[in-house]
Amino acid sequence: MNKEDFEAALNRARNLCAKSEKCADDLYKKNKSWKIPYPELENIIIKLKEEGFIDHQRYAAAFVNDKLKFNHWGRKKIQYTLKAKSIEDEIIENEISNIDEDTYNQILEEELLKKQKKLANQDKTTQKQKIIQYLTQKGFEYGKVFEFIENKFKLY
Repeated sequence: MNKEDFEAALNRARNLCAKSEKCADDLYKKNKSWKIPYPELENIIIKLKEEGFIDHQRYAAAFVNDKLKFNHWGRKKIQYTLKAKSIEDEIIENEISNIDEDTYNQILEEELLKKQKKLANQDKTTQKQKIIQYLTQKGFEYGKVFEFIENKFKLY
């Protein structure tokens, strides 16, 4: 890859990162269509990190916020997805621990009520099983889900 091609690829990557938060893993995936040779892609990612276009701490903070508030994902699903994107464990743990507990509980409660409303015509045991399955698939911790169902909603 010559210098002009490298600069063009770097600028394309800068533009992508300027539009929304990206992590290095996002660029590796994007490279399937770009087809930049691996060593050059590595150099582009290093350059983007140096210039502040890629910042895993900032990315994880935005990801946690967006997935919690817009997708109503629980901690486990957020954590798993960030690990799959090769975000450092310390960063993941830090951002997961920054989730406001009241907001988290409110989202869990909203999701529980939404699912309960859909299952209103089923017996309590079936409701409970399906709600637990639904909420754990959304990434909420089993213990927390069970506590909510048992203590707050008396679904037994």
